[in-house]
Amino acid sequence: MAEKRSDTEGVGDVALSQVPMSHRLGFWTNACVLSGWVLVLTSFLVGGSVGKLFPLKMAVPIILFGTLSNALVGMLIAGASARTGYSSALLYRFAYGRKGVIFPIVIMGLTVVGWFSVILSITRDGLAQHLGLAAGSVPWLLITIALGALFVLPAVLNIRWIAYVDWVAVPAFLIVFGVVLVMTLKSAGGIGTLWNKWYSPEVSPFIGFDMAAGGWLVGVTIIADVARFWKSGRQAALGLLIAYGGIVTIEYWGGAIGAAYTGDYNLFNIVNVLGLGFIAWVALYLGAQSTIQGGVYGAGLAFSAPPIPLIKNQEYMRKLMTVCVGIAGIVGNFAGIDRVFFWWVQFLTWIVAPIAITIILDYWAFPARRLQYEDVEGADMTVNPAAFVAWIAGVGVGSYTGMTGAFSALITGMATAGVVYYVWMRAAIARGTTPEIQVFGKRLRTS
Repeated sequence: MAEKRSDTEGVGDVALSQVPMSHRLGFWTNACVLSGWVLVLTSFLVGGSVGKLFPLKMAVPIILFGTLSNALVGMLIAGASARTGYSSALLYRFAYGRKGVIFPIVIMGLTVVGWFSVILSITRDGLAQHLGLAAGSVPWLLITIALGALFVLPAVLNIRWIAYVDWVAVPAFLIVFGVVLVMTLKSAGGIGTLWNKWYSPEVSPFIGFDMAAGGWLVGVTIIADVARFWKSGRQAALGLLIAYGGIVTIEYWGGAIGAAYTGDYNLFNIVNVLGLGFIAWVALYLGAQSTIQGGVYGAGLAFSAPPIPLIKNQEYMRKLMTVCVGIAGIVGNFAGIDRVFFWWVQFLTWIVAPIAITIILDYWAFPARRLQYEDVEGADMTVNPAAFVAWIAGVGVGSYTGMTGAFSALITGMATAGVVYYVWMRAAIARGTTPEIQVFGKRLRTS
C-alpha cells in the first residue's frame, strides 16, 4: 500500500498515494473532466466501425449493449477508486500483488500508447489534408510532433489543467456533433431512409458487440485515474452511468449514422463529405485533445507507481513518465496502428476484459479483502498467481470466441477469468492463506 504522507512536498496530483479529500474536485468539475474523457473522435470511429459492418437496425442495439456493459464495468471500478482514493496502478496492487502489478501496468500503459498513436494519426491526417501536405514531408513531421506535444502538455501539468481544456473542448465538440448529425440526416433523406437500408452483414453480431465494448474497455478499466477525484462512490457511479450509458452511446450512434450514409467510419472524412471545412477540424481536434490528454495522464500515473523506482518525488516522477508516454505515442504513430483499427479494437477486448473483472471481484466480492485496501499494511501479496492464471484463461477463451465469432470475447473472457479468480481466492481465504503462499510456500520478498 502506498505510504500515507503528512507533508505535501512533491505531492501534486498524488501519483503514489491516496488522494485526500482536500485534493478532491467538485461534482461539476469532475463531470466536465469525464465528459472530455468520453467526448472524442475515437467514439465516432468505433461507432462508425460498427455502423460500417452492420445495417443501422442492427448497429443501434449492438452499440447500446456494448456501451451499457462499459458503464457497468466503469461504475464498479470507479466506485472502488472513489472510496479508496487510489489510482489504477495502486488499486491493481491488491489483486496482482506489489510486484505483480507491473504486468497490468504495462498492458494498460501500452494500450494507451496505442490509442495515442491512432488518434494522433487521424487528427494529423485531417489537418494535412486541409493544408495539402504530403505524407512524410518536413511540415507533415513537424505537425505530427506539435499535435502530439499539445496532447501531452495538460496531462503533464495536472488534473485541473485537463479540466480547463475540457471546459472549452466539450461544448465545441458537442456543437460540431449536433451540426454533423443534422446535416447527415438531412443529406441522407432522414433517419427513416438510413434505418430501412438493409444488407446481410458478413460478420457475427458478437464481433460488433466486442468492438463497441472494446472501444472504451481500456478507458473504464483505468477510470480510477480520474474517478479518484470524486468525493464519493455514489457520485462516481452516477457520473459513469451518464458518461457511458448516455454520452458514449449517443456518440457511437452518431458514428454509425455517419457510416450508414457515407460508408466511411472516419469522422474527418465524414465532415469533409458534408463540406464543413477547417472549423469542423478544429472542434474535432478539441475532442481528440480532451480524451487523449486523459489517457496519457493515466498512463503517466501507471508508469510512476510502485514497484517502478521513485525519482526525486512523486509529482516529478508522474510528470517524467507522462512525457515518456507521449514520446512513445508520437514514435508509435509511425507504426500505423490506425491501419489495423478494426482488429485493434477487438484485440483490446481480449486482453483487458480479464484484468477488469479481476479488479472488480477482488474489491467487491470479498469483504475480508476489501478491508485490506484501508489497512496500513496494504496489499498482502508480492505476486498473486490467481490473477495471472485467471488472465491467461480469460485471454485464451476470449480470443478463441472472438476470432471465431461464436460468442462475445468480452463475456466469455470475463466469465472465464472471473470464475477462475473467484474460486481460487475464495478457497484461499477459507483456509486463511493466499494463492502466493499456496504456490510458493511463502510470501515472496518485495525487495
